[in-house]
Amino acid sequence: MEQQTRAKRVRIYLSEDDRVGLRPTHLVLVDLLRREQAAGVTVMRAMEGFGGSGQLHVSHLPELARRLPLVLEWIDRPERVEALLGAVRATIQHGLITVEDTEIAFYVPHPVRALPETLTVFEVMARDALSVAWDVPVRHVVELLVGKIYRAVPVVDGGVPVGIITSSDLVRRGGLAVRVDLLKSLDRPELGEVLRRLEDDPRRAGDVMTPGPVTINGSASLSDAAEVMSRHRLKRLPVVDDVGKLVGVVSRIDLLRAAAGGFDHGEAEARVVGLAGDATLAAVMRTDVTAVLPDTPLPEVFQAVVSTRLNRALVVDEQRRVLGIVTDAELLDRLTPSLRPGVLRALMNRLPFGRPRSDEPAEQHSSARTAADLMLTGVPQAHQDTLVRDAIAAMLQAQGQGSHKLLAITDNDERLVGVVDRADLLHGLVRH
Repeated sequence: MEQQTRAKRVRIYLSEDDRVGLRPTHLVLVDLLRREQAAGVTVMRAMEGFGGSGQLHVSHLPELARRLPLVLEWIDRPERVEALLGAVRATIQHGLITVEDTEIAFYVPHPVRALPETLTVFEVMARDALSVAWDVPVRHVVELLVGKIYRAVPVVDGGVPVGIITSSDLVRRGGLAVRVDLLKSLDRPELGEVLRRLEDDPRRAGDVMTPGPVTINGSASLSDAAEVMSRHRLKRLPVVDDVGKLVGVVSRIDLLRAAAGGFDHGEAEARVVGLAGDATLAAVMRTDVTAVLPDTPLPEVFQAVVSTRLNRALVVDEQRRVLGIVTDAELLDRLTPSLRPGVLRALMNRLPFGRPRSDEPAEQHSSARTAADLMLTGVPQAHQDTLVRDAIAAMLQAQGQGSHKLLAITDNDERLVGVVDRADLLHGLVRH
């Protein structure tokens, strides 16, 4: 799969004799990043070099060979680097960390990873999950979520989850005018205005949270977590220890990745993981697909997008072959700032796409006029007879592209017959 996408490259400069306790620091970092599902890490041993001490280390001096410089290189999505960099910095006592922008020109990942034969929620959850106290201002909660890969934050009292704040909570009860996932599409002045309106808001996290959150113990099986998330229609679950304190958060994508790893090793280990995957996509897909033709005008595309649960519409040709996908974020990005307030209100309330003046078409305020101008290509697809376990790989390969939360399902003629999202795939993994 070829792709052009932005990423971050992190370089960590260490010495072979750096330690965390009794273990070499570079091994501790590799274990940390692997456990936290980083995209990939490479450790390179240098032949010669010196650091802040000024002492020269070279490979041809036997007495210094064990103190050679090391470079740990890690390339990942910007939001993943942001989420994990704090834990990396807290791990090392000496060294240098640099972060720079890079561009991925070509990347062919393994669709699944090797995983242990037995897995618990604790082993696949995110340990870097943020949480807030019940008296934290709403503005602070919003600032924590801007640009993050997750859209919810647990509220804790003494370390125990007492609530959870989702994007919907912030909109319905927190005074936020824009869904959290759309904030990153705003220009800096627009985002500043949204945050400014929350400055004097007296509401706190406890006022807007959904109380009594569903949680799961870290020792629970993945099948238990999948069943709970499927039954309650949850995207993520706070994970607690034996005394009820928050230790992490497990998401649908965590479970899908773990399930794919288990299936990659065969049926015996898949049963140990505890998730089923032998249903076909035809059994779990939704057939009420919202699709538009490439020449569909902008107002109709807008209506198609806001009519869907995931705020996305597929673009198909006359034979219903998938060409691309249009998202609400892409619509917002192509409109001029003067029109965005009205568009945001329409997106939030699922209203028709308005016009700035009765004699001036809204299309004149956009750099796109049709679905073909707006669509993103490379939509992941799978045949309707594909097993759920095999379809997960296609979803994971497209994970880095935020627009692709849908998997298009096709028939023998490659015509669109349905779609599945992460919730549908997780539901297909739960044994009944």
